Amino acid sequence: MRKIFYLTFLVLINLNPCFLFAQLPPNQPEQDCFSALSVCQDVYFQPNSYRGAGNNPDEINGMQSCLLLGERNSVWYIFTVQTQGELCFTITPVDTLDDYDWALFNLTNASCADIPNNPNLEVACSWTYNFGCQGRTGANGDMANCPGQSTPCILVNPGQTYVLNISNFTASNSGYTLDLSQSSARLFDDIQPTLDDVTSFCTGVTAKFSENVSCASVDPADFTFTGPDGPYTISRVISRNCDNGGAFDTKFDLIVSPPIQQAGNYTLSLTGSVNDLCGNAAVLSSHTVFMPLPPTAALNAPGPQCELGNRFGFAYTGPSAVRSYNWNFGDSTGSALPAPLHSYQSPGTKTVTLIITDVNGCPDTASQQVVVMPKPDVRFRMPLRGCEGDTIAIENQTTFPGSPMSSLLWRIADGTITSDFSPVHHFAGPGRYQIFQEAVNLLGCRDTASRFVNIYPTPDVDFLVEENVCYGYPAHLVFLSTIRSELFGDQIVDWTWNFGDSTSAGMDVNPVHLYDTAGIYPVVLTVTSDKGCVDSLVQDQIIHQPPPPAINDSAVCFGLRANLAAIPVDGGITSWYMNAEDTTAFYKGPAYYSPPVTYPYELYVEQLSPEGCISERVAVQVAHHEVGTGEIIADSVVEFPTPIAQFGVGGTILGEEYLWAFADGTTSPGADPVHEFKYPGLYNVTVKVTDIYGCEYDLEKEIEVKALIDVFIPSAFTPNGDGFNDEFFVEARLIQQFAFTVFNRFGEEVFTTTSSDFRWDGRTAKGQAVKEGVYAYRMQATDILGNALDKAGTITIYR
Repeated sequence: MRKIFYLTFLVLINLNPCFLFAQLPPNQPEQDCFSALSVCQDVYFQPNSYRGAGNNPDEINGMQSCLLLGERNSVWYIFTVQTQGELCFTITPVDTLDDYDWALFNLTNASCADIPNNPNLEVACSWTYNFGCQGRTGANGDMANCPGQSTPCILVNPGQTYVLNISNFTASNSGYTLDLSQSSARLFDDIQPTLDDVTSFCTGVTAKFSENVSCASVDPADFTFTGPDGPYTISRVISRNCDNGGAFDTKFDLIVSPPIQQAGNYTLSLTGSVNDLCGNAAVLSSHTVFMPLPPTAALNAPGPQCELGNRFGFAYTGPSAVRSYNWNFGDSTGSALPAPLHSYQSPGTKTVTLIITDVNGCPDTASQQVVVMPKPDVRFRMPLRGCEGDTIAIENQTTFPGSPMSSLLWRIADGTITSDFSPVHHFAGPGRYQIFQEAVNLLGCRDTASRFVNIYPTPDVDFLVEENVCYGYPAHLVFLSTIRSELFGDQIVDWTWNFGDSTSAGMDVNPVHLYDTAGIYPVVLTVTSDKGCVDSLVQDQIIHQPPPPAINDSAVCFGLRANLAAIPVDGGITSWYMNAEDTTAFYKGPAYYSPPVTYPYELYVEQLSPEGCISERVAVQVAHHEVGTGEIIADSVVEFPTPIAQFGVGGTILGEEYLWAFADGTTSPGADPVHEFKYPGLYNVTVKVTDIYGCEYDLEKEIEVKALIDVFIPSAFTPNGDGFNDEFFVEARLIQQFAFTVFNRFGEEVFTTTSSDFRWDGRTAKGQAVKEGVYAYRMQATDILGNALDKAGTITIYR
């Protein structure tokens, strides 16, 4: 409940207009723990409040910290204690009504990443709302005056590292002052860091400093590396904390270039400027480190072998002292032996990889390729039976992995010999035939395979179609098909008619068929033998019907007569019907002139050809264009001095042309004209709209134009020559006659004019400046409507 009262109080104080500072932009680097500001002085003044919680807003776990809501508009500070004593600090807001909170964490044996998961790292914390004490809070021991917002000072020891989070719960714009001067312990660092230790790894060395140093100050050029077979350079510096966006670290991996080629003692020297977090330059020094020789992996590459009976022997051939071997034979198998033997179960090019680890734990990799060549895999696929006249395609599935083909030969029992890879063969007649294949590769490996095929006779399909069939009459078809039976005793056992209109007949030998529509129909007769041999014949059956008339039935404007046309195609007579089912025509001829069209409807026409055939009956549309509705859109009343009206047409009319008449003798062709009236009065504005179909609409609207008469007389002016309010004038609109006179307190006339556009500079007609004071005026005028205006008042002149 301790923040509830303050939240209400915060709403009230945020109305105070005294907050003049602006918040810092969000996500400043020091808003994350690993980029914390280094404490290098006793007092820090931050005039502006931080905003947000940085790029990592979850560094404080509200379930474990007294900061129940975690970070809020926060900043981090970091320091390492130099001498034993008490840590005391006070946070004083710039605005005494602001509520600042804080939490202190001991990171001596931990990192920033441990804070949200380890509640023991928090050594002191305050989340009390601002209730007096001008908002001061901190670990300052002020328990008598501000017990709710203060905690005791904290005993600290040399070498301990702490981070302090300061959060602005109020979320105002104003900042704070952080004062650590009461501390008896020395907090900020004035001791130079040292390069304490150098250790080797496979590609370089690790440099460890005595304390955190600034990431920005560490560069490959800050180090030299010397030893056998030089020269060497430091090509890259790697730090986990720095590479993750942090500002400091103690350990840095230095990559040596070129790679070490000789074991021995090497020297790493710090020669450049590397600074700690308070700007203390590191002591320049050198360290000797032993660098072992990097391992070299190598293996033998046996020559190609055939797939059957292959046995490859592999061995390590490098110079390094090896602790372990890891073979990968390229077929998902491997070995840990120094010289393994391996047999492959499939052909192909295999990549053999060896990873060795030397006695120092450093790895190296080598690879070679070996070839496993198979014998030809002779396979082919073909139909086991066929019909006379068929072309038999033999699909060769023989492959030659690892070694090219030397020869390929086919023998067919009808005397054909070919070397085509996948032959296509047409058998001369029915019979039983053997197909034989032999293949040899360049290694001398060979394989053979054979198949049998039966070739049966096919039916001889034939039939007659009827000529000159008109629509509405049936067509007669005659079956004439036969089959040869002298070899296998074949018979025709099935036949199917397809009439070309998605219908078919069963076993009718000579079918009769009635077509639903006229046209050309491909009639298909399919005949099947008892061995399954099938053949078909297609012939066109023509059903005659003339085409319908050519229609022209364009829509007309509402109330006009439609000129309709139904022109016969290839000659003939057009008949007109009121309904699709009528049997009696109401009109004959190619053109029909309809009555005025006030609603849409359909008429129907058909054509009688010279041969007496009747076409399909089709619809003729009798329709008018869509009738739109509309109104003039404009203000009903406009007033002087700007009697201007914007016009437009609203509604559903698809307007294309417009002609406006404004009832004052002027017109306009635009869709949205703007018109200025010259005189007051009532105007009946009209517009003739022609839509996209050429149909016309007449719209009208009455507009009232009112006169607006106005006079403004200032009450004072300052004719002192400063360029501001130096002249007196009257704003008068629609005035025809005008007289204006100014009198002093004795009733004497000091200025007069008959021009409504006058400018008076506070001088008499003789050019004498009138004195400061109050003067009377009288204005007499007549407006454009003939009304008299008579006004009197006072003018104050200031000098």
